Amino acid sequence: MQTIEVSEQLFSEGTVLMPWQPGPRHDLAGPVFLSVTDFLAASKEEVRRIYETGMELGKTWPVMQGAVGLWLWGRPVERRGGSITVWESERDMRRFVRWPVHGAIVREWRGKVRLGTDSWQADRFEPARVLERARDTLGQPHRSLT
Repeated sequence: MQTIEVSEQLFSEGTVLMPWQPGPRHDLAGPVFLSVTDFLAASKEEVRRIYETGMELGKTWPVMQGAVGLWLWGRPVERRGGSITVWESERDMRRFVRWPVHGAIVREWRGKVRLGTDSWQADRFEPARVLERARDTLGQPHRSLT
């Protein structure tokens, strides 16, 4: 299994980046689909609850179909957090989004938090390049879709 080291310099001070969690397709050598999510909560209590939910959801990651791996991130002082996920395909990411467990979480939080995303295709998984793009995305003020 690939060990992925992350430079602390990649993200701004106050950003917590959890260790890489490999998925069942962690050894994929071909094209990948990548996604960064960025939520903004209204209160510290909401942030705490969302972080706990994310950590619980992360426990299912090792069996998630098409998952290459993920990092969870947080910026508690700004009440922001989310994930940086790597998938075998966009279809695999969309399957996760439609998964009933994920859908229930989305319904519970709809209208309570703001959510922004960034996604792209890459010829192969290069951790440093993924984290650089994620850093650029997350270094901007929160951009909400909702």
